[in-house]
Amino acid sequence: MLSVICQAHKRGIFVRALLIILIILTPTIATAGVRGQNKTPSSAVQLRQAASHIQKGELEKAETILQSLLKQRSDVAEAFEMIGLIRVKQQRFAEAEPFFVRALRINPRLADAHINLGYLYRQGNRLELARQSFQNAAAILPGNAAVLYNLALVFADLRQFDKAIEALKGIPASERPPDYSELLARLYITTGDFAKAEDSLREVLQQKPDSISTLRQLAGVALKRGDAKSAWQYIAQARQLAPNSPDLLYEFAQISLKNNLGQEAVIAMRKALLLDPDRPEFLFALGDALLNTLTYQDAAAYLERYVKLKPDDPAGHLSYGWALYLEKDLDGARKHLEESLRLYPDSIEAYYYLGTIAYETGDKARAVELFSKVLERKSDHSKSLLGLGMVYLSERQYEKARLALEASARIDSDEPKVHYQLIQVYARLGNEDGATREQKLYAEAQMKAEERKKLSGILPFSAPREAAKPK
Repeated sequence: MLSVICQAHKRGIFVRALLIILIILTPTIATAGVRGQNKTPSSAVQLRQAASHIQKGELEKAETILQSLLKQRSDVAEAFEMIGLIRVKQQRFAEAEPFFVRALRINPRLADAHINLGYLYRQGNRLELARQSFQNAAAILPGNAAVLYNLALVFADLRQFDKAIEALKGIPASERPPDYSELLARLYITTGDFAKAEDSLREVLQQKPDSISTLRQLAGVALKRGDAKSAWQYIAQARQLAPNSPDLLYEFAQISLKNNLGQEAVIAMRKALLLDPDRPEFLFALGDALLNTLTYQDAAAYLERYVKLKPDDPAGHLSYGWALYLEKDLDGARKHLEESLRLYPDSIEAYYYLGTIAYETGDKARAVELFSKVLERKSDHSKSLLGLGMVYLSERQYEKARLALEASARIDSDEPKVHYQLIQVYARLGNEDGATREQKLYAEAQMKAEERKKLSGILPFSAPREAAKPK
C-alpha cells in the first residue's frame, strides 16, 4: 500500500504516522464530552472515564463504560468513535470502520473519526477514501500538524507529489514534526527539484550535524544537480564520522572518481576490501579506481577475480578488457571486450576499446567500422572522433581527418592529443595559421593535463569510462 517514499521507510514514516494519529486522538477524546452537542453531565463524565482507561491501556474497562452509555443514549458520536479507536488498538481494523462511520453519521464534524477513517483506508490501500477523510479533517481542523502530515503521506501514496508538498508546507513552523524537512526533501527529489531538496536536507543537517544518512543524501542530491565537488565534500564529511563503514567507503570512492580523485578512491576501496573482503562489487570498484590512476597495473588482478565471481556482468568484462589492454595483452583484452559486447550489444565503450585495439594492430578498416558503430549510438563521442581522425591521417585522407578531429576538439577542447593530431593535419594541408593555433592549444591542454595528473594520479589520455555498474 505504501508509496515510493513510504515503501522505502516502512519502519519510519508509516509507523510514525500511526503513532501520531493515536497520540493526537487520545487527548481530543478526553475532551469529547465538552465538544459534543447537548450532552448530559453524566455522558461527559463517562466519556472522560473511558478516555482515561484508553490512555492507560485498559480497553475492556473503557468499552464497558461506552457500551453502557450507548444503551442510555444512542446518539453519542464520541462513544462510537472511541469504540472504533479501541478496535484499532486491538488490531481489529475491519471492525473499527463501522464505528467511525456511525460516529460521523451522528456528527459529521467529529474530526477524530475522520482521522481514524483516513488511517484505516490508507492501511487498506483505499487511497482516495483516505484522501477524502484527511481532507475532511483538515477542513474541520485547519493547520493541524498531524492531519496535514498524514494528508501529505496519502498524496505521496497517490503520487501527487506537488499536493503532498503543499500539505506539508501548510503545517505551522512551530508544529512541524522532527522528520518534516527530511520528508519534504524526499518529495522534492521525486519532483526533480534538487535545489530545494538540498535546502531541506541542509535544515536537517543543522538539527543533526552528525547525521551520516543526511550527508549521504546530500551527496546524492548534489550529484543529481551535477555538482560533483559538493557531493565529494558531503561524502568526505560522512566518511570522517564513520571511517570504518565499508559501504560509505564504497560511496566515497565512487564520488572521488567523479572528481578525478583516483588515488583517494583507491585508498578508500583498499580499506573497504580489508573490512569486507568477500564483496564482489568492492573488487570491481578497486579495479576500476586503479584503472584511473598511475598504478593501473594492479587493476587486472582485482578485475579478474570479479569476472570469475560475476561472469555474466558486461561491465566486469569491459573493465577487465581495458586493464589487459593497458598491460599490452591485446589478445586477452579483445576476448573480454568481445564478451562484454556479447552480453550487452549496445556497449559504446566496448566498441571504442575494440576500435582502439584494431587501430594499434594495424587493422584500420576494422577500426573505422568500430569507431563508426560508436558514433551511430553517440554522435558526440569525442574519443571515437579522435580515433577516426587518427585513422584517416594515417591513411593520408587529410580532409576527412580534419573534419573528424575538429569535431572532437569542439566536444573536448582539453584533450591534448586531438590538438597534436590537428597540428599534423593542418601542416599537411598547408594551413600554417591552423597549425600555429593548434600548437598553442596543444601546449595549454598539455599543461592542464599535467595539473590534473598531479592532483589525482589519473593516466594522461585515458579512455572515457562508461557509467556501467557491476551487477
